[in-house]
Amino acid sequence: MKDYYKILGVPDDAGPEDIRNAFRKLAFQYHPDKNPGHEKEAEAKFKEINEAYAVLGDSAKRRQYDMSGKGQFAGAGFGGFSQQDIFRDSFANQATFSDLSEMFRQAGLRFDEDFLNNVFFSGQNVVFKTYNYGGGASPQKPNTGATAPFLAFGTGIGGKAARFVVKKLFGIDLEPPPDLDAEVEIRLKAREAAAGVEREIKIKRGGEKKKLMVKIPAGIRSGTRIRLKGMGKQNNGRSGDLYVRVRVF
Repeated sequence: MKDYYKILGVPDDAGPEDIRNAFRKLAFQYHPDKNPGHEKEAEAKFKEINEAYAVLGDSAKRRQYDMSGKGQFAGAGFGGFSQQDIFRDSFANQATFSDLSEMFRQAGLRFDEDFLNNVFFSGQNVVFKTYNYGGGASPQKPNTGATAPFLAFGTGIGGKAARFVVKKLFGIDLEPPPDLDAEVEIRLKAREAAAGVEREIKIKRGGEKKKLMVKIPAGIRSGTRIRLKGMGKQNNGRSGDLYVRVRVF
């Protein structure tokens, strides 16, 4: 019998902001990265805290939970929910996942794919995978900064069975996205790097050769990459980024 209010240390009539603040405090306290030498114990507590917040932080789930008499909700089959159901539903929500990711990132704590798979889905035959995409139904190589989380069911994200199930259930094709980024190199003399220059580069886009003028800022260091957004390779209407690497000799 789990009392999610007790786990977060809030009263039954706590408001959404009180619930969120309590979750933040406990999540930071019990994050495995903050408990070296006691990772397993912290991990168990961290999962419990996230489970409680996934329910109480969602108005619909909280209403169901309150109506069920609390403890019957998790692990007892109320509404068909189990702990893994709760995690899958929570992390597959783009807004929730992005919010949590940003919260932990700002604190310098992990909340990436490997961390989620190890802590929340280890041994559960579930693989959590994120793709960045800039529109359309198919995930693709990051080029907009927008992140959309997807959960794949099966033995691995690359397995044919996993991709088939996800495509069947959600209409999403998880074939590995093409690498549309490209890189060119510009070589500069030390005095040119110190003063800053403009250089012409040639690229091929849409079957045509094009010329670009790249402005190299003064004081640039050897090995620095300059990103030209959307100027990389193209595929089915999508474009990668072009990286100009500067070499000083």
